[in-house]
Amino acid sequence: MYRILITDDEKTERDCIRFLIQQTQLPLEIQEAEDGLSALHILKDWPADILFTDVQMPVMDGLELIHTALSLLPNLKPVIFSGYADFEYARTAIKLGVENYILKPVVPDELFKTLTSLIQQLDQEQNQKERLSIRQSFLLQHGLQQAISGTLDTFQADPYILEQIPAFQFMILLDFPGSFLENNYSSFYDTLRKDLFPGMESLNPAPGQALLFLRQSSDDLALLTRKLYRFIQNHFKTACYLAASFPLQQYSSLKEAFSALEQQMEQRFWVPDEPIFLPSHDPEPMPQPEQVDDNQQLGLIRQALSSVNPDKLQQSLDLLFAKYRLPANQSQIYVKFFFSSLLTTLYPYLPSQTPDGTPTPTLDELISSLYLQRNIENIIAQIQSCCDRIKETFAVTQTGVRKEVLMLEHYIAQNYGKDLSIEHLASVVYLTPDYLSRLFKKATGKSLSQYIRQFRMEKARELLLGSEKKVIQIGSEVGYPNYSYFCQSFREYFGNSPEKYRQENGQ
Repeated sequence: MYRILITDDEKTERDCIRFLIQQTQLPLEIQEAEDGLSALHILKDWPADILFTDVQMPVMDGLELIHTALSLLPNLKPVIFSGYADFEYARTAIKLGVENYILKPVVPDELFKTLTSLIQQLDQEQNQKERLSIRQSFLLQHGLQQAISGTLDTFQADPYILEQIPAFQFMILLDFPGSFLENNYSSFYDTLRKDLFPGMESLNPAPGQALLFLRQSSDDLALLTRKLYRFIQNHFKTACYLAASFPLQQYSSLKEAFSALEQQMEQRFWVPDEPIFLPSHDPEPMPQPEQVDDNQQLGLIRQALSSVNPDKLQQSLDLLFAKYRLPANQSQIYVKFFFSSLLTTLYPYLPSQTPDGTPTPTLDELISSLYLQRNIENIIAQIQSCCDRIKETFAVTQTGVRKEVLMLEHYIAQNYGKDLSIEHLASVVYLTPDYLSRLFKKATGKSLSQYIRQFRMEKARELLLGSEKKVIQIGSEVGYPNYSYFCQSFREYFGNSPEKYRQENGQ
């Protein structure tokens, strides 16, 4: 629906034009003004797409109105209708950019033809704007992806990217359970832009994570994040964790800001009931863990196991639990690594069957389960459960083995279209997820997620350029069953949609 403003000092003329426009049944919303000055007041609050104006009017004539209106609305389409066919009027109108000049009395067919032509022009301009907006959004997302990874080349980057990045004021990192984001990401982002954050840009830095770039500033970051959290809960009926940055100008780069967000998000491991993590210049002193030596306690645990002493076993475990419940000077990676080592120590003493008579899970299965735990309390509960069973029976069994990085690379190459979560890969090569991550990063120079994403994207590019398969089929084959999510990831990696990339680079 477009807007048209009819301006004429004769009400009968305005009524006639309104009637004729309505008879065309064209998608036009109509308003009227009795002179040029009144028309300008309307245009300031109601920006029209088409200005239909007489020439001779009191207060301000039509030519002056057009001149002033175009300075206010450069894309306005003016149409003159007048009983004056004088050449000077026409010449002045042409100078002002008026392409349509209708003589009174208005002929309905001529009016319909003129308005139809103008609507077609407006449609074309709107389509061009939308295509440009989409292209600029793709460019910006690609640039932001490079910026948070520290690979943005400011000398070669598109000027639009360099112009837009400084406009962002905050970053917010969201982490969702399960496949919520993959199944809802289009509607999720569209809703946030519509209802909360106009002009927002977004990335998906990892499965289940959304990174929001906000243009608006905020004097109360806590209020802003609570509002966002409640909105997600009420509108999408899902839980999430949320970490917000300082104003981006306080960081040396977007890479530094993103790293800080990831560190903040790590706090959910120790305080799973707290969904929002804000930055702090002056954090409160963290409670310090007890001075408990891990190796010493592991030695005492081995003694307690070998001597069948349940009290000493529980005493050493309690000291370790108290220490690792505190986040100070500890990382989630090390905590999981340590407890996987503890689980390896306990495992030979587990009974061969569970209380319900089923076989005890293997060590690999138990370690995999441990690494799937999202917080320290769940890990402690798992270890305590093993301890309770050991204290009941003190039976013995053994297992455990380790594999190489080359084996993992081969597995990814053969299974890139399947589930490649860190927990699953760790179970394949019989390593703990965190230890595997460090091992893989040291050997390849890339994190597992980066390596998998790169492998899948390169395989997608190979299929796009070397086959005639549909894009949706290619996405599914390389591990992205959700078509929209695949296109989004491809754009972030290559800076263009799969279809556009195939058109521009195909033979």
